[in-house]
Amino acid sequence: MEMIKSVKKIIVLALLLMVMVSCGRKSPPVPWESIVPRRIVNLTAIASDGGVVLEWTSPRVNTDKSTLIDLEKFEVLRSEGFLIGNECRGCGEKPKLVYEMKLDGKVEDRGKKRSIFFDNLEPARVYVYEIVSINRRGYPSSPSNPVTVYWETPPPAPKGVKGGAGDKRVDLSWEPAEGATGYNVYRRGADEPFPLRPLNREPLAVTQYADLSVENDKNYIYSVRAVRRVVKTDVEGKGSQEISVTPTKLIPPSSPVGLVAISLKDGIELNWRRNPEADLLGYNVYRRKVGEGEFKKLTESPLVKETYLDTQVELGQDYEYAVTGVDNSPHRNESPLSEEVRVKYIY
Repeated sequence: MEMIKSVKKIIVLALLLMVMVSCGRKSPPVPWESIVPRRIVNLTAIASDGGVVLEWTSPRVNTDKSTLIDLEKFEVLRSEGFLIGNECRGCGEKPKLVYEMKLDGKVEDRGKKRSIFFDNLEPARVYVYEIVSINRRGYPSSPSNPVTVYWETPPPAPKGVKGGAGDKRVDLSWEPAEGATGYNVYRRGADEPFPLRPLNREPLAVTQYADLSVENDKNYIYSVRAVRRVVKTDVEGKGSQEISVTPTKLIPPSSPVGLVAISLKDGIELNWRRNPEADLLGYNVYRRKVGEGEFKKLTESPLVKETYLDTQVELGQDYEYAVTGVDNSPHRNESPLSEEVRVKYIY
């Protein structure tokens, strides 16, 4: 029995020793070449302004989910083939390096939108692009998702672009461009570049466009680009001559209604109904003596209430009154005169 107990003690001690030894043992180090930026998966190619814009988002983490802090550059790879009909001959070859985008190593590089423009393209080609991220140790990520561009000579820029300004709208029109299957409309502010994407979601099949997303009295600059559909790519040409348009409100409010005049001790009081317009600034009051030709404005600035007391009246005199509505646009559009009312001051 004592011998059995001794054997058990020896086994327990051996097990403890094995555990202690294993706890002090370190796992093999992870090789640096396996800690690389995570693969880019949102690369897109947009045929724009006579060339192609590649757009993607910088990775935030490495493949081991650690924070990416040593991103040094991006490499743009491209393979190409010949466009025969709707097919590519020669596609599938090993891509070649066509551009390096070096970074400054700032933290804000992570997760940032990136883009690059290529215009050295030849007609009747098929281009396939990929992006590779490189860290400071020179180790590359896996290539991004590939994007394919079917390329032909872009159509010429549209001519005769015209713009008409309206109330919170701009109406554009232009002449057809030879070989175009559609059109894209671009808009910018006075001190801004044109955006990457047009106002319209899909190429327009017509030669006109109404921009309803504008503000009154703000200057906008427009350019139209013709599009040619090549297999699965909308090849976009250069922009038309730019035109400047400033939408503005020129439609006045409706004429006030329900005007009444009452002779009181202090003068003649006018009342009328409230106008329905949301942008109404106020009202102007006009008066003339019976027999006079023209109305004279009594109010220096528009009234905010639907009432007015005229104290500058003569006893026994007949007067005619009318009221107008004025909006709050910079042009202060004024409605036509309301229906006239006639009253004698007899108080």
